[in-house]
Amino acid sequence: MARFTLATLQTSDGPRAAIGVGDSYYQLSTASETFQQDSVKSLLEAWPGSFTRLQTLADAIASGSNNRAPAILMDKADLLTPILWPNKFLCVGANYVGHLKEMGLDTNKWNVMPFFSCPPTTCLVGPGETVEIPKMTEEFDWELELGVVVGKRLRNATPQEASQAIAAYTIGLDLSCRDLTLNDTAVRVDLMRGKSQDTMGPCGPHLVPAQFMPEITSLKLTLDVNGKQMMNSSTTEMLYSCEEMLAVISEFVTLEPGDLVFTGSPSGSAGAHGNCWLKSGDEIHAEIQGIGSLDVRMKRS
Repeated sequence: MARFTLATLQTSDGPRAAIGVGDSYYQLSTASETFQQDSVKSLLEAWPGSFTRLQTLADAIASGSNNRAPAILMDKADLLTPILWPNKFLCVGANYVGHLKEMGLDTNKWNVMPFFSCPPTTCLVGPGETVEIPKMTEEFDWELELGVVVGKRLRNATPQEASQAIAAYTIGLDLSCRDLTLNDTAVRVDLMRGKSQDTMGPCGPHLVPAQFMPEITSLKLTLDVNGKQMMNSSTTEMLYSCEEMLAVISEFVTLEPGDLVFTGSPSGSAGAHGNCWLKSGDEIHAEIQGIGSLDVRMKRS
């Protein structure tokens, strides 16, 4: 069984869904007549049936029996964020032991999952894109997160049901304006100004189906800024597992196929490195074991 990924290519005809096999992507509509109108989102809406069709195609490409679509080397591909305009994009906070220690918070598993937010999908940008540092912040920070993609409708789900509904995983960056998130007003926390501005949620480079990610509880996560390692952690530090997070969220929000959930950041944000906030021209290189890498550049807006 050939391992494959899903991506969205930017082409002269607009965004097109692609399947990744080996070191290359192949445009789905060219590789197979059965995928003529499909986007990555529409494939997820038909999950798990579409997985079976994709697996058949991946096996044919890997064996050489399907060579209809030209190969586009992964490191040469012009990629967009994998899921264009998901119905919902959610972020979980305070979910890694090391990050809680950095913030001076209790590192035991809390009785109630601390919080989750729902940033607009205009936050999402793909690999290689330029992130706009908002004009009003001087404390622009990074967070590396495992992204979970939903493949089945969930409402009031158990963790076991949620586990069966996970379609794929990806890499996400939850960029933050620390000086705008906390303020001196009576409300104190402002996640819209602090975490929800345009381009502050880079995601990619592709989706890896859950069938190819069996050891999700022990993935290595690393993040470099300008070639210097800032984060080096593992999903073993998660307080809530991916299925537990989805189950809790489904108590309040109906999750649908194609929805994207960032699952919290490990330790190593700018505050742990002498407040070396991101500035124009800085480059982030993030990796999650089994998924790949995500690169973006900063630019002051």
